[in-house]
Amino acid sequence: MSDISIPGVTASKYKTDELIQGLMKVERIPRDRAERDLEAYREQQNAWRLVNRHSTALRDAAKTLYSFENPFSEKLAESTAERAVTATAKREAREESFKVDVRQIAEADSFLSADLGKDATIPKGKYTFRVGDKSLSFSWKGGSAREFVDALNRRSQGLVRAAIINVGDGKNSLLVESMKTGAANRLSFEDDALPFALERELIRKTKKDALSVSAADLQAKPGAEAVSTFSRAAAQSAGYILEYTASMTEVEVPTTAAPTGPEIGDPGSLTYAGITVTNESSELALPPLDPVETAPPAVDPNVLSLKTPKGARIPLPPLADGKSETFSIRLGDLGDASALVITNKNAARAVSVTGIRIVDPRASGEYEPVNPVSVAQDAVIKYEGITVTRPTNAIEDLVPGVTLNLSEPTEKPATITVKPDVERAKEAIIEFVAKYNRVVAEINILTQNKPEVISEIQYFTPEERTDAEKRLGMMQGDTTLNGVKSNLQRITASPWATTDENSFRLLADLGISTRAQAGAGIEASRLRGYLEIDEKRLDEALKTRMPSVKALFGFDTDGDLVIDTGVAHAIDAQLTPYIQTGGIFASRTNGLGTKIDTTQKKIAQLDEQLRRKEAELKAKYGQMEGTLNSLEGQSRSIQNFSNQNNGSR
Repeated sequence: MSDISIPGVTASKYKTDELIQGLMKVERIPRDRAERDLEAYREQQNAWRLVNRHSTALRDAAKTLYSFENPFSEKLAESTAERAVTATAKREAREESFKVDVRQIAEADSFLSADLGKDATIPKGKYTFRVGDKSLSFSWKGGSAREFVDALNRRSQGLVRAAIINVGDGKNSLLVESMKTGAANRLSFEDDALPFALERELIRKTKKDALSVSAADLQAKPGAEAVSTFSRAAAQSAGYILEYTASMTEVEVPTTAAPTGPEIGDPGSLTYAGITVTNESSELALPPLDPVETAPPAVDPNVLSLKTPKGARIPLPPLADGKSETFSIRLGDLGDASALVITNKNAARAVSVTGIRIVDPRASGEYEPVNPVSVAQDAVIKYEGITVTRPTNAIEDLVPGVTLNLSEPTEKPATITVKPDVERAKEAIIEFVAKYNRVVAEINILTQNKPEVISEIQYFTPEERTDAEKRLGMMQGDTTLNGVKSNLQRITASPWATTDENSFRLLADLGISTRAQAGAGIEASRLRGYLEIDEKRLDEALKTRMPSVKALFGFDTDGDLVIDTGVAHAIDAQLTPYIQTGGIFASRTNGLGTKIDTTQKKIAQLDEQLRRKEAELKAKYGQMEGTLNSLEGQSRSIQNFSNQNNGSR
């Protein structure tokens, strides 16, 4: 049984499988060559895509430097009192510095109820909450305080919100607050919300003993004093606000002429018989008088004060000469006060105070909060000495292009400085240089067969280094890539027309060149076209000559408001034909894609041919093995027959 051999199934004792494999190895040579071509085409296609991706990133970075949203027009606003007031500046903001004194910030009404008690419920009804001229109303079916809060917050519409506050010792209170700041946005309760607010001591009836003043208007001539007495002393903890408008203006003061010399009287005359004889004037040998220079009277702006019940004086903000200003003074910040006093010590200034009144900011009509967390009020600031009020803490309409954000009152006027955003411009330039160097590095890798081209690149990860080694010298001698690199180097080294003769004309003027860092000798890596940055020179250029830096990257030479020259503009124009849809890089990639498709079809055809060839060889050699086996069988039969005949003799 060991001699039985089934062709194509059992191992061939004639080693036909090895013969077939040897013949098929020769037949597979065209297919293996096509497979290698396919892999090369794919690697080249990926290389072109990589070049296209890095070139697109460079073009985008260049366009950023001269487009409408270029970083050189970005502004940065800094405040000397950032805890109290900050600012953000738009691109159109003017470079300037100004002073802001925050007297008070805008707040919203926020009222806290008395203790709700355990398992508090809110009765059903129609609950209406009004903030300024807007209202929120909904029907409540009744339920727990927590459910009421959730129902109100779901319908808040950015107007009113509520919360259950644990105030300690297991006590909970209801907090109802307006979501809009400003004195005009007072929170009030209507319909069933009003009796509920009164019952839960969110609000109460306004007290009728409001503070008043004896005189709403005061006038004080030079050297005079005037007083407006309060109906009672304003308690320090009551939160009253004194409002008034004051001005100090120049007035004419009678002057006495300077003496011209001694008075010696009239010399007199004598009349007799109709004849009058007049005496001659006396002559005095006195030296001439020196002219007397009179200094203008001094101006003292500190003319207003508050008088306490004990007679002490509390100074109020000084007045600006020749201007009318409106003041809002928190009396609680200054102590108990019983009168407003004008003490005008000026010799040529009159002081006028009008609209004097004392208001309780907590009161809103006939109701006032019982436990106010905050009371609706406007923001009050002094901008360059001018008092300004706004309903919000984000003030956008005071300084063009600048938004002021108020957080708390300032201790002293804060200085807001609007200046170019140097760091943002620097980051954009650094990104541009990095993208430029990445394109140059990729071109060097593809067009040069030098391992040091890769080893010199320190920012490569191990994976990137391995991939780069596969691409090394892949497109050596390619004129397209060499042309791109040559044009980029020309652009970054050429002078450019800018605003005037004193402007920057070269990237090297900013500290950007192929040899920006000081160093002796020649390094091979510096001959490969990479740009370097001297950060000190770049920082100095950005801080002192930002418009000139901007013009170097993109400049309008003919005044048509369209950038038509500059480093960034030129790089954009240079790379666009290569990376645009249907551009040169896309054509190279698509051409390789066509070759890949053709090669794949060719490989499929060769695979089919090889399959048929192998089947044909297996059939032939199988038939041959069968014939040989048959002949061997016949040979054995003859041999056996011969052996038997020889044995019978």
